[in-house]
Amino acid sequence: MITKNEEKYLEQCLNSVKGLADEIIIVDTGSTDKTKEIAKKFNAKIYDFKWVDNFSAARNESLKHATKDWILVLDADEMIEEKDISKIKELAESNDFAGFQLEQRSYLENYFEGAYQNSSDFGPVKKYPYYISHYLVRLFRNNLGIQFRHRVHELAEDSIKEKNLKYGKQGIILHHFGSLKEKGIVSSKVDMYSRMIMHQVEEHPEEPRYNYQAARMFLGKTDFANALKYFEKTAKLDPNYKLVFSEIAKTYLRMNDKNKAIEYFRKSTELNPENPSPANNLAVVCMSMGKFEQAKEILEEQLKKHPENGALRQNYEECLKNLE
Repeated sequence: MITKNEEKYLEQCLNSVKGLADEIIIVDTGSTDKTKEIAKKFNAKIYDFKWVDNFSAARNESLKHATKDWILVLDADEMIEEKDISKIKELAESNDFAGFQLEQRSYLENYFEGAYQNSSDFGPVKKYPYYISHYLVRLFRNNLGIQFRHRVHELAEDSIKEKNLKYGKQGIILHHFGSLKEKGIVSSKVDMYSRMIMHQVEEHPEEPRYNYQAARMFLGKTDFANALKYFEKTAKLDPNYKLVFSEIAKTYLRMNDKNKAIEYFRKSTELNPENPSPANNLAVVCMSMGKFEQAKEILEEQLKKHPENGALRQNYEECLKNLE
């Protein structure tokens, strides 16, 4: 674990894994609150590390000190349910995988694009209406040379692939409270992330991942001109990167340019024939412009391929109502 001023959630996090961890390693990057005192209560091994605007550097420093067979990487504002602790123990005992992706659920008080409704009955999280889900390799074998990559939004997956090792995917949940922190803390973190994202782009201007992250960052700041610039650069470098043409279309939508949105949703549909999402979005924009016949054709074509898709069916029914 890496920490800086995490007194609010750290005790909850360490309590959740005290029956699991044989050692707790904390690399602290300059806490001025009670983070270290709390960590000491759990007999954690604490190491100071100068922050260098690079999450992977700090993570990899923590890995250096690990002496046991398996490594579980957590953030201080995450916790694991007791029922999942036994699953982790089982995974560590019998399998041929180098590591496992766990599901990080980041809880939200307000809806955000791509969020799921939270129906968990786990006490600490059940009051939050939504969560965003990401699968991340956070459990892996020690002594295989696995490391984290990227300054920000760091991943172990790339290193595992480089070594031709395998990782699996598990439904074990990391309950994450980071999005619920006080506005001042969130805002200073956004500034730090923005700086690091731009630093990565400057270091590796031809890397689609970094250009895409820069575009998302500018989109979050409603700087549409720069968002488009970096999405377009991503599309040029790798047209198949993460439905990037759909992202360009959505940016134009936010700028109230529906014709451009249609153009880019079409491109995205052509490039991703097996994914119904771009075509569904295309149909919705057509409907919003009163082009119901056009939308009907698009949706019928998609429903042939994806007859069970709820969003397609719902929009198709809406479309038919308007054509009656």
